Amino acid sequence: MQNSFKHPIILPLLAAILLYGYMPVYAQAPTYQCTVVAEYPHNQQTSTQGLFIHNGQIYESSGGFDHSFLAVAELETGRHILSTSLGNRHFAEGIAPCNGQIYLLTWLSGTGFIYDLSTLDKQKSFAYRERGETTEGWGLTFDGKQFIASSGTARLQFYRPDDFDRVGSLVVRDDEKPIRQLNELEYVEGMILANIWKSDKIAVIDPESGKVKAWIDLGPLRQRIAPDSGVANGIAYNVTTRQLFVTGKHWNKLFQIEMDATLWRQSVLDKE
Repeated sequence: MQNSFKHPIILPLLAAILLYGYMPVYAQAPTYQCTVVAEYPHNQQTSTQGLFIHNGQIYESSGGFDHSFLAVAELETGRHILSTSLGNRHFAEGIAPCNGQIYLLTWLSGTGFIYDLSTLDKQKSFAYRERGETTEGWGLTFDGKQFIASSGTARLQFYRPDDFDRVGSLVVRDDEKPIRQLNELEYVEGMILANIWKSDKIAVIDPESGKVKAWIDLGPLRQRIAPDSGVANGIAYNVTTRQLFVTGKHWNKLFQIEMDATLWRQSVLDKE
């Protein structure tokens, strides 16, 4: 029987298969461990959907039909200073501040609400999707010019602040792999940070290309929270002090964390 492996075409083909078979499908962005700087009490009854910090206080939305709420809490104690219910029809999701107001998305309804930043009084509602669309409301942040929203997919949507009209979108990828389940968002010094649902990792995303530049691993925090705590979800950045905070659904703690490496662009103020 003739040895087919000696055929002039077969040998180069086998070599190529062996070579590419051992090459990675895509080059993953580097992963960085976080260091805990401080930890604070967090209301474990809160199913955290949105989180931000303003004037040293924590603003947080909690999800669930018939028990969704928006609250302001003291950083040091976790105690709610103000709280307002969304009623039984809406499931609270991401929140972001803009011009003295809080914009809040709801999960399935296609409707968002605007609240007064100081009093949490509801002012009006808005639509975050076009008629006939099925886009869900998940995470929300504001970059100083436009809102950025997630919907549990690999795509981020951009909205004008004055009328919440959609002005663009971006697919998030780690090299060529789409990163789905994008959840709670926070804009940090030129980069978008995103929780990944059912994961203890945060993606650091370039808002111009959609490329994941790095991953922040929150896995070690599991050793410091209650065993029945849910998924990591909740990122807040204090622009004044440049402190980063994280928590999760039904976590009993809120953490201030830092990384050894600088994972985002320098503050605009540092360039002036």
